[in-house]
Amino acid sequence: AEAEFVLEGVVRQGQRKAEGPFGDHFGHYSQVAEFPVFKIQKIRHRPHPVFPLSVVGKPPQEDTAIGAALQEILLPIIKAMHPEIADLWTYPAAGFHNLVVASVKQRFKKEAVKTGLWILGEGQLSLSKCVILVDDDIHPRNFSQVLKALRSYFNPSEDFILLPGTSQDTLDFTGFKMNLGSKMILDATRNGSVLPSPPAKSLDIKAIQNIDSRVQGVRVWEDAMVIIQVSGNGREIVDKMVKSPIFKNIPLVAAVSPDVPLNDDLLLLWGIFTRFDCERDTFFSEVTLSGGHPRYAGPMGIDATWKKGYPKPLEMTPEIIARVNRRWSEYGLK
Repeated sequence: AEAEFVLEGVVRQGQRKAEGPFGDHFGHYSQVAEFPVFKIQKIRHRPHPVFPLSVVGKPPQEDTAIGAALQEILLPIIKAMHPEIADLWTYPAAGFHNLVVASVKQRFKKEAVKTGLWILGEGQLSLSKCVILVDDDIHPRNFSQVLKALRSYFNPSEDFILLPGTSQDTLDFTGFKMNLGSKMILDATRNGSVLPSPPAKSLDIKAIQNIDSRVQGVRVWEDAMVIIQVSGNGREIVDKMVKSPIFKNIPLVAAVSPDVPLNDDLLLLWGIFTRFDCERDTFFSEVTLSGGHPRYAGPMGIDATWKKGYPKPLEMTPEIIARVNRRWSEYGLK
């Protein structure tokens, strides 16, 4: 009775039609897929109804504010369920699900990992792809602080968990099969150990570029993550990087495509975390098998380049931009 609109109709069992591509909140077009058909018979509405909608796409968009508000509303409930959680944040720039950081006040060793596994099994949070765990004195909404924790405390031989062959968000295209992909947990809590510090002097950008001629740009983020902008085979280039002694004490090396700007934090997080599959596109300079436990060492490489089979990123056409600019006065926002 209080609805703005009521749609009446029938959904017939087994009836499917192709839907898409649509622009979605991961900043790319969705893949075309078969979905149930809703046959509308009547549309009812209030006088002067309000039709709610939000604009999504490459960040920042309207869903950024909506998602941030929802997180603030739900956080007290999460803390009541798991009192060890000091704060939790899903990053809007990464499409929310793709990057989750939780700060944990650990009451026993590796309690944070238990919390990370809970995140990957709880409701909508189970769609999370990359979960980073930090101590409760780290601000999870500040990615620079998160990177510093990774630089100081993340030891991949003990603190990296890969879960291959899991369910994932329908809109996540990186697994190449709808609803199937992989997930990972990075434990950057202290756990009683401190790793070697990075070199006192800054990394030599020119030396990094000289490793491969296809490197177009380099950004070093908190001496913890080196992002290289590349043309060509990202996996091949990052593989060279993680094996170079230049990156001895750097935990993360990521490759992005030329359309991802290195000087924009939001679009950089978008370009990295929406374009890689944990199982297929992350790797280390060293991997050994201890019984049934793979042990990783050295920097973790992430090939976050755009790959064949991925849908195109969302781009507004010049015509749409001109139309919106022309009609600003009609929107009541000026």
